[in-house]
Amino acid sequence: MERPHSHSVGRRVRRNRFGLGCAIFIFVYNSLVNLCLLLHFYQPSNQFGDVLKKVTQECYIPLIKSIKNNKKIKITADFPLSLLEQLDCYGFDFLIRDIKDLVEAGRIELAGSAAYHPLLTKIPQDFVDKQIILNESSLAYYFGVNKDFEGEECFMIKGLRGFFPPEMAINNQVLETLGGLGYDWISVDEFCLPKESRDILENGFIYSLGSKTPKLIVRSRRLTNLISFKRDLDRSAIVTEILKGSADKMVALDAETFGHHYKDGIYLFESIISDIFEKGAEVSTITEAIQGVEAVSITHLNETTWSSTEAEVYPLWENKASKVNTALWFLQNEVHTEFASKYPLEAPESASSQNGGVPVWKRRYSATPPLLDNRTRVELDMLKLQQSDQFWWSTDADMMGKKNFSRYMIDSVLDYYVEAVTALGSNKVLFDKIDEIRNLIKDQ
Repeated sequence: MERPHSHSVGRRVRRNRFGLGCAIFIFVYNSLVNLCLLLHFYQPSNQFGDVLKKVTQECYIPLIKSIKNNKKIKITADFPLSLLEQLDCYGFDFLIRDIKDLVEAGRIELAGSAAYHPLLTKIPQDFVDKQIILNESSLAYYFGVNKDFEGEECFMIKGLRGFFPPEMAINNQVLETLGGLGYDWISVDEFCLPKESRDILENGFIYSLGSKTPKLIVRSRRLTNLISFKRDLDRSAIVTEILKGSADKMVALDAETFGHHYKDGIYLFESIISDIFEKGAEVSTITEAIQGVEAVSITHLNETTWSSTEAEVYPLWENKASKVNTALWFLQNEVHTEFASKYPLEAPESASSQNGGVPVWKRRYSATPPLLDNRTRVELDMLKLQQSDQFWWSTDADMMGKKNFSRYMIDSVLDYYVEAVTALGSNKVLFDKIDEIRNLIKDQ
């Protein structure tokens, strides 16, 4: 698998190589304050088609239109492959073109992410690389160019400097990986900071672990939650929080907040932006906002997610009291072990040297040449079964008065496990575990 060049100005992935690869941040800066908005546009690969279409109509289309119509707005956003291939499949190519136009105009800054939304802190290192690089390939395919400067076929994307880790799951190993891939910054939750640094968070939102890169761009959890859980149009508390003090602010949240989670969310978005503009604040991309700003150095990094507490790192993804959740974690770990046993070494480049200008994810179920080799097909199934959603929907955690449980989201991800286990040699123990989970969810 070929990695793209390790520099911050672009990513380049050749078409004849197999490289396995929505949130909002708001930064505000000027003499008053600068807001950076990072939007996380995301739907899992096993989402209902009708739900994907509904979210797109309620949120993605009007949100992109709103950004397009107000030339003062600049945002940072991540679009993982799991969403982009569904937008492509369901005929929303016009939306992809609108996003590409905004990217080319410098109005949307793309952030890297992981293709199928895993907890990067919980999967083997070789799959961390594959998830990130495949996602870079998808950004290049949908928003970049298809030839390099010599005219050679490739997928190439420029200006990919920042990274949004799914569920904001981060640890030292993920940080080191992103530094090796040339990323300049990564969005993180404030709980990744030592407690003494969290206590003085308002003194800045740009941190670094010593001299290491990438920089840590810390979201305001309070401000993010004020917006995420808002269910009316009274934005006074939000605007006050943005303008408080002279410190710049960064917000990271689901794009679906604006129109899907809250039906009047698009009006909330436009009203917040209008109000802070009237107060003299600005909205910019993260990369623009941090130029020339010195990072605050920290001594160590806590493993964390966007919902971490002092007591728990993964409160919304791990619940040992849930038989389904525990069984899913066991199954995923065992499938990783099975894969490593069958494919102990990275395949040589020739094993996945497929060309023809069609990206690897479009060839998974294609009977038209160029066909994928067996290992590549299994790797794609593995990447999909690593999604965080199966764990989210099996914890029974309380979210706004509702339990996190979805029979469909669990049952449908098991289809990816069946594909992978079958290709890896039909291990009976693993098939029995899949059947056990399916029987467990029937009773809930």
